[in-house]
Amino acid sequence: MLKFTFTPLLTTIALTGLALPALALEETPVLPAEIAIKAAQSAIAACRQEGYGVTATVVNPEGNVLVVIRSDGALVHTVQTSFNKAYSAVTLATNHNLDRTSGILASMQAKGAQGVGTWPMPADPLTGITLFPGGVTLISQGKVVGGLGVSGTPIGMVDEGCAIKGRDAVLPDLR
Repeated sequence: MLKFTFTPLLTTIALTGLALPALALEETPVLPAEIAIKAAQSAIAACRQEGYGVTATVVNPEGNVLVVIRSDGALVHTVQTSFNKAYSAVTLATNHNLDRTSGILASMQAKGAQGVGTWPMPADPLTGITLFPGGVTLISQGKVVGGLGVSGTPIGMVDEGCAIKGRDAVLPDLR
C-alpha cells in the first residue's frame, strides 16, 4: 500500500523540476607535450648561440616533469638545477605574482621575510625550491600551465634570458 502512495509523489517530483542545478567542471588549459618540447628546445638553442651547453626542464603546474633536454656540454648538476628552477617558477613565482624566479628573492626581501643570514629562506630549504634566476612560468588563458627552467651558464640571469627566449618561442601557441 505504501508503495502506491509514494510512487506518484516521486514521479511528480522527478517531472516538475525539483532537480539539483547542473554542476559544470572548470576547464583548465593543459600544456601539450609538443609545446613543452618546443619551449625547451628554443631555450637550449638560445643558450647555444651564446656558447653555453645547458639543460632545460619543463614541468606542469603540479611540478611533474614533462620534458628534460640536456644539451651537449651541459654539466650533470644542471639536470636537477633546471628542474628546481622550473618547479620554483610554478610554485613560488606564481605565489608571488611573478613570471620568473629572479624576482622571488626581491619580493621576499621587500616583504621583510625572515631567514638565515642575508637569505630570506628557512635554514632547511624545501626540496626542489631555488631562488636562483633561470625559471619562468608558461601561461595560457590567464592560467599557469607550466614552468621552464634552464641551468648551465655561469650566470643565472643568462639562464633566465634563455628561458625567456624559450617561453617567447611558444607564446603564440599558448594563446
